[in-house]
Amino acid sequence: MNPVEAHWLALEADLADYLAKKGITPSCRAGCFACCHGLVTLSRLEGEALLPHLSEAQRSRLLKEGPRRLALLREGKDDPHFPSQFFLTRTPCPFLEEGLCGVYPWRPLACRGLLTQGDPRLCEPEAGLQRGHFLSAPWRMARLRMEAVWEEEKRRYGFLVLGELATLLYLLLSGFPGERKEAETLLEALG
Repeated sequence: MNPVEAHWLALEADLADYLAKKGITPSCRAGCFACCHGLVTLSRLEGEALLPHLSEAQRSRLLKEGPRRLALLREGKDDPHFPSQFFLTRTPCPFLEEGLCGVYPWRPLACRGLLTQGDPRLCEPEAGLQRGHFLSAPWRMARLRMEAVWEEEKRRYGFLVLGELATLLYLLLSGFPGERKEAETLLEALG
C-alpha cells in the first residue's frame, strides 16, 4: 500500500472513531452531491495514487475537462471570488457519475473531510455557505493528513505541486514533468 492510500484509510478510521465518540451522524449520503461542484485541492502525490484506479471513461473525461478547467483557472486565479463563482456554475466533478462519486474508495482527502450533520440543502451552491454548516473537526483531520502527504511529496520530488483536481490529473495524464525546473517552466507557460 502506498503512503497516500495509507492516509486515505487512516483518515476513514479516524473519522469513524470521532463521529462515533461524538454521536454525530453526517447527513452526507449517496445521491447527495452538492459539494461535488466545488474546486477540489489535490497534490501531485495524491493524484498519482488516484490515477491507477481510473477507468478509461474517467480518463477520457479528464482529458476533455482538463484544458477547459485550466483556461478557467488561468482567467480566475487572481480573483478571490473565483472559487465561489465556480461553485455557482454547478460544474460537476468529472468523477460524478449519476449522482455518485465514481472514485469513492479513492476520493481525495479534501473530499473525505467535508462533512455536515446539517440540512443537505444548505450544501447547494445557491444556499450560500453558512458558517458552521460543515463540521470543523473532520476538515482539520483531513487537512493534517493532506499536510503529511504534502511533506512526503516534498521528500520524494524535492518540491510540492498543488492544484485543482481535474486540472492536475489532466496534467499528470499528459506527462507532467518530474523535475522541478521543467515543472516550473510548464506551469509558468500555462499561466
